[in-house]
Amino acid sequence: MAYYLILMQFFLALIALFLFWKSIEFFVGMWRYKKFKTMPLPQSYREILLSLPHYLDLPGDLREKIHTRILLFIDQKEFVGAQMEITDEIKVIIAFYASLVRLGFALDEHDKVATIIVYPEDFIVDRSSTHNGIHTNRSSLLAGESANRTVVLSWQDIRHHIVSGSKENVIIHEFAHELDFEDGMPDGTPELSNYADYSRYAQAFSNAFIILTKQVKRNLITEQAAFLGSYALENEAEFFAVCSERFFMAPQTLKELFPAIYEELKKFYRTDTVELFRSSTI
Repeated sequence: MAYYLILMQFFLALIALFLFWKSIEFFVGMWRYKKFKTMPLPQSYREILLSLPHYLDLPGDLREKIHTRILLFIDQKEFVGAQMEITDEIKVIIAFYASLVRLGFALDEHDKVATIIVYPEDFIVDRSSTHNGIHTNRSSLLAGESANRTVVLSWQDIRHHIVSGSKENVIIHEFAHELDFEDGMPDGTPELSNYADYSRYAQAFSNAFIILTKQVKRNLITEQAAFLGSYALENEAEFFAVCSERFFMAPQTLKELFPAIYEELKKFYRTDTVELFRSSTI
């Protein structure tokens, strides 16, 4: 009996310690938020943001909100340059798009990424796999990758997507992957607010993914398939990441071509990007 009493006391102590630690995290987070909320955005940061069309489309109140989140992001995340120097321009642009993705979330919600590694251009990743006893090594040239709270990005691709006004955005793509990974399963279904939402979400995404995959296999490239691109059909995780890119970069077209997916992403991101970027015709 005494053994079980000691064990219970031990577990209660662990729970109390955990709650104490979480409360410290909360208060530190709130202190940082209040600190950066009252801190003016450096003029050099503002000039960088003014070069981004999506920043220019934001209403004034959301600009102020994203200013605070950019300052928090730069303060809390580790930026690592791979064969290059990390400049303020790199930090601000990555922080802006990462904060745009989380604009509808609470301050500490869906904020797991700790490190951002930036390469000057596409980088090579070596992977090995074993299938049916056959071991295979292959190298891939990538513009972005994410895993274990770390996002890896190609600065060349970031700049190209911004300058060209592309519907693609490697920052949004990789941070969407991190949202998908939060439940431990990179399957194209992130953690949703309510259990009842999963069936509707799965129906919208699975139906579109299956139909488009069948069309492409028959060499039937529809407007929908061309809009998302072939990479979206690699698997469900890539489908979600690409749809997230389009949700922020080309929301009107996504809503027209995939209304069910648009509605699910609007609920998940808690942002109506068509309304948010209503001055844009994309």
